[in-house]
Amino acid sequence: MWKKLCFIILATLSFSGCSATATENNLSGVHFVKADDKLGEKTPEERASSIKNLLHQINGITGNAVIVEGHTAIIGLRLEDGMKNEATRLSREADNAAREADEYINSTSITTNERIVSLIEDMERKRAN
Repeated sequence: MWKKLCFIILATLSFSGCSATATENNLSGVHFVKADDKLGEKTPEERASSIKNLLHQINGITGNAVIVEGHTAIIGLRLEDGMKNEATRLSREADNAAREADEYINSTSITTNERIVSLIEDMERKRAN
């Protein structure tokens, strides 16, 4: 039995052979564009400000901090008392507001954690100076 099984495995391996194909990376036709070239005329601070203005209009959010870096908005939300159970819904609304305010935003990172919101506020102040 073992002899037969070994023979079948060896026969299969010898008849299947090996083939390899070489691929060539040709980057001569690729056009590289700096990320800043596709972000419009506004500075990151102006973009963050336009997002903040829309966030102020959402009920349940008492304060916010926004940092824009490239195509990403980092958002910290301060919620009204008793709104912690609505954090997911408010985060979705904040995501929609950020994408509405700035057409170049592809992703958002949103938190309601008080410590992290404080850190984002500190970053926001440092960038303003």
